[in-house]
Amino acid sequence: MPSIEASRKDLEALIGKRLSRQQLGEALEFAKGEIDSEEGDRLVIDVKDSNRPDLLSAEGIAREIKGRLGKEKGIPKYIVLKSNVSVIVDKSVLEIRPCIAAALVKNVKVSEAFLVQMVQLQEKVCGTFGRKRKEAAIGLYDWQKLKEPMHYKAYKPKEKKFTPLEYSVEMDLEEILLEHPKGKEYANLLQGCDRYPILEDSLGTVASMPPVINSQLTGKVSEKTKEVLVEVTGYRQETVNTALNVMVSALAERGFDIYSVNVKYPNRAIVTPDFSPRKILVQIEEAEKIIGVDLPGKKIVELLQQARYDAKVVGKMIECKYPAYRQDILHPVDVIEDLLISYGYNNVEPLPVKVPTIGGELQSEKMRRAVENVCIGLGLQGVLTYTMSNKEKQAAMAGLEAEKEQFVEIANPASENYTIFRKMLFPELLEFLSKNKNESYPQKIFEAGKTLELDSKSETGVAEKNKLCIALSGKGAEFTVIKGALDAIAGNLGMQYSLQESNIPSFEQGKSAAVKIGGKNGFLGELNKKTLQNFGLLQPTAVLEIEI
Repeated sequence: MPSIEASRKDLEALIGKRLSRQQLGEALEFAKGEIDSEEGDRLVIDVKDSNRPDLLSAEGIAREIKGRLGKEKGIPKYIVLKSNVSVIVDKSVLEIRPCIAAALVKNVKVSEAFLVQMVQLQEKVCGTFGRKRKEAAIGLYDWQKLKEPMHYKAYKPKEKKFTPLEYSVEMDLEEILLEHPKGKEYANLLQGCDRYPILEDSLGTVASMPPVINSQLTGKVSEKTKEVLVEVTGYRQETVNTALNVMVSALAERGFDIYSVNVKYPNRAIVTPDFSPRKILVQIEEAEKIIGVDLPGKKIVELLQQARYDAKVVGKMIECKYPAYRQDILHPVDVIEDLLISYGYNNVEPLPVKVPTIGGELQSEKMRRAVENVCIGLGLQGVLTYTMSNKEKQAAMAGLEAEKEQFVEIANPASENYTIFRKMLFPELLEFLSKNKNESYPQKIFEAGKTLELDSKSETGVAEKNKLCIALSGKGAEFTVIKGALDAIAGNLGMQYSLQESNIPSFEQGKSAAVKIGGKNGFLGELNKKTLQNFGLLQPTAVLEIEI
């Protein structure tokens, strides 16, 4: 979980109240934080929720605490004044890093505490919510050194030069990526691009090279700065808007004036920041059930206002509006959690369990264990592979190109190797065999594990299934042999099965079949040469995969 540093005096000034050590510790619980250490005026606060970038600064924590202490209530009202400042987006960046949002902040009063918090918030939001600058990279600039309008466009590696932050010499874009410490750290984000994005003013003065580095001339906020331009770039407008809202709302908490910026794309225009609240409905009955306390609608509204929501009773529902800097509200239960924090965990009285229950093993686990025992009895070796995978392995390499758009995908994957949840086990077992192809043959392995696939009938849109996969590799790995493994499993478990000829692209023509066993589906067969080559396998290989 992220940790942040803060000045205790600055935090108390933002809250508007002096607090004892105990009072501060209790107040931080409202912001999902706790004091990790305290030395003089310096606090290190451990924030327990990595999905709340708005809590990664003293301003955000103070805002949350003010609501719970009754100093403010409801959604913070930030006034965004209109400006004629524009950022003109050139079509050259649309295939590189296409989205940008910006705001202008005036009447800035720079202090040491402010600088520490802004730099820290910038880094924390970029590193966590921004996925190490991939999804959101933030720039802060001394606006008095720039001339409007701003231009966001791409240049060839040798076409543009500027002095990067903390350097004294000009460098071209390629040199920055090869030689500057930040350039080397974030060069991977621009890998494969023949042009690099640049934010510059109307005179061609470079502000930054997103998402890598600011310029030394304009990209450094100091004690003399009175006006700050804040910009965020990334791949999704919603993501960059949220990151901008987090930064700008923190500045607004210090009483600075916020001005809008007109972002002009080649085919559309938007105005940022946009603090329009979002809305969600919560059933009163569901909230009472989850919390375990009977609460009248009026009390729920009061508690949610303390949690910085605007709320009202609508029949048996609570209509909740939440701030634009909150991107973690995905389900009514997220609102109920904030409601419970306002109510106080310690105020919920524990009740004895009225219904006696007896623990027992799930039927699905009994089946899995029984299947594993049969496989072990057949002389197969159990393996364990990752639940997460990628489309290349699960679709292209397995010869199942048609499956490419049918996977449960990760919204912001940290690695190209793990972008989806596996839908089938056999590609993972083939990869296992490929890494052990220099070992002695025959190789006989199995895995009983979970898979995920899209299901529109499910509440989450996803179905979780337990499957068994057996892979036999080496001389004699034929259809009849893998079918014999199916016979053994069905016989030992007292189940009936049927086969139907099937032309699965991964398998040899005429040597594969669809399986129906115990009302569930599966398949078996001999892999064709193309699939074997894709995984670098040299030995004949047969596969059985069934739901259990």
